[in-house]
Amino acid sequence: MPKLRMHDASIPIAILLCAMPVAAQTQNVVDEDAAIGRALAREGISARDDAERAASAAEIDAIGPRDNPIVELSREGAGGENEYQLGIVQPIDLNGRRGSLRDAARADGLATEAEIARRRQVFVAEVRQAYVQCAAASAQLDVWQRYTDELAEAERVSTARAEAGDTAVYDVRRVRVERRAAEAQLARARGDVAADCAALASLTGIADPQVEREAITRVASAAEPGERADLIADERRIEAAEYRVRAADQARLPQLVVGAGVLRRDDGIDTAYGPVVSVGVTVPLWNAGSAAVRREEARAAALESELLLARRRVEAEQNAAAARLAAARDAAVTAAGAREDAGRLGTIAETAYQAGEIGVVELLDAYEAAREADLSVIALATDAALAAVEYDLAIGRTY
Repeated sequence: MPKLRMHDASIPIAILLCAMPVAAQTQNVVDEDAAIGRALAREGISARDDAERAASAAEIDAIGPRDNPIVELSREGAGGENEYQLGIVQPIDLNGRRGSLRDAARADGLATEAEIARRRQVFVAEVRQAYVQCAAASAQLDVWQRYTDELAEAERVSTARAEAGDTAVYDVRRVRVERRAAEAQLARARGDVAADCAALASLTGIADPQVEREAITRVASAAEPGERADLIADERRIEAAEYRVRAADQARLPQLVVGAGVLRRDDGIDTAYGPVVSVGVTVPLWNAGSAAVRREEARAAALESELLLARRRVEAEQNAAAARLAAARDAAVTAAGAREDAGRLGTIAETAYQAGEIGVVELLDAYEAAREADLSVIALATDAALAAVEYDLAIGRTY
């Protein structure tokens, strides 16, 4: 009687995920840290961040310690006399408005830096998600490949037994139908690997990246919460708004203006030269500045309310992410234990089928149970890994 070539269907899930095709072993295997590093090093990311930092620095430099001076030339004529004046008028910032505006620009620069940090956290999370999904798709492909191989072996044995008259032709056709369906699923699994790993390739710039199957069990969350850079950015924006409120209030004070120059007087007979000195102050006659103060105060109040809402939202995100991570890890551990029992069914069924104690339907059921258990473990391990990524993003883990 033809015998089945035995498959160890009860291997632990860790060994299952570690199994890698020979073709993949010859290629460069990318780990999580390498994927993150390659993604962050791609062209355009650092240049964009540096450009934003340069723009923030320019905003500070644009607010100099003083306003630009004004060059004035005037001519007066009366009674045959002509008088010319050439001088420079310099506004003097004694109320401190420009200093407050520079402080506001510095706070905006810190907010920009925090926004860059948060954008980096979000991008790293995107890379990690693509990394996990590529590993999960590869692990699922291995399961479907093994399941297809088992069905091919079962078809070979059932065909030989049918030719020997030991079993009905129905068994052959039943196995053949199941094998063709499995081959279709195998083709789809290959497509999933191509799609999910293509996303990782696009983010990292690595052509045809290979990820270890057990990578989905290695994704760990941060031990200690970090700082939410987006909240820090909001706090710095509020600080900048408060400086602008102060600047608007300071602008209501009169501004000193001093001037110095030379005077030329010509009466048609003689020409005389002399110095000219002037002092003046701005008079808030048409615009007392109260509207500007109210505007800046309203903007600051809006930012404070937005920060309050953002803190509530972040707290909800962190609590939900922590609960989701704990549940996903518990489910993955439970599924791994159930998988061992399902894997033993395949070995028992193969032995029983070989002895003629069960039919092909029972054998296929055992194979299917082992397959579904493996896919369930992979799916739940993937959920746990993605939950860890989500949790790290929620608590502001930095890299």
